[in-house]
Amino acid sequence: MNTDYVPRILAFLCNWCSYAGADLAGVSRYQYPPTIRVMRTMCSGRVDPIYILEGLRNGFDAVFVFGCHIGDCHYIDGNVYTEQRMRLLSEMLEFSGIGGNRMQLRWVSAAEGQQFADYVKELSAIVQGLGAFDPADHHLSLAAMEAALRSPRLRWLLGIERQLTERGNVYGEKIASPAYRNLMTKAAREEYQKALILESLRNGPLSVKDITGKTGLPVIIVSQLLSDLERTGQAEFSGWDGSTPRFVLQAV
Repeated sequence: MNTDYVPRILAFLCNWCSYAGADLAGVSRYQYPPTIRVMRTMCSGRVDPIYILEGLRNGFDAVFVFGCHIGDCHYIDGNVYTEQRMRLLSEMLEFSGIGGNRMQLRWVSAAEGQQFADYVKELSAIVQGLGAFDPADHHLSLAAMEAALRSPRLRWLLGIERQLTERGNVYGEKIASPAYRNLMTKAAREEYQKALILESLRNGPLSVKDITGKTGLPVIIVSQLLSDLERTGQAEFSGWDGSTPRFVLQAV
């Protein structure tokens, strides 16, 4: 571990609890490292996962989200939605190769100044162990994750989770939370992989082998997903390079 390295971390703090907790830590003179740059938001539920990616893309080594404890949200259940979104984002950061520890979610009340300081110490040490983050090394992964998170499929699945797991569908049928989360993980991985392929095609026609080299995806996965992307009008066959087929983004 480089002891001279000081992490640069973006922290989203909800106005009513964690920001007040941070303020209490300050006036109480609780000590914690100067690693975080605070962005105040009315509710942690307003923190879109894409904001996390923007933080990483703009040179922060990690992004933290602090909110009210579950059950104490001033907007009833904004933090419940935060937990769902950040859980999915953490999984995506893992299978993208960036690492889920680059994003951390914690609950802090207005009375927990010492807890806030302890969390900043703990999480800063984790990030220091990870080392500096260079967005240039992960530009393809970051772009693909953003595209996947903007996809109607993932937006819809995130929005309907509580309805289907807590209240049920129109027939009163519920889906168990673990089963729904497995479904979400599978959908997120597939949307991310599709987005990786599309991002790799932005600079011109590529073969399946070229796409595999750029994305690290297995040949069989690239072939299967290219078929799906052709069928949905997002990619198309552009011609032959000798006996090798090449593909491009579908012209809009």
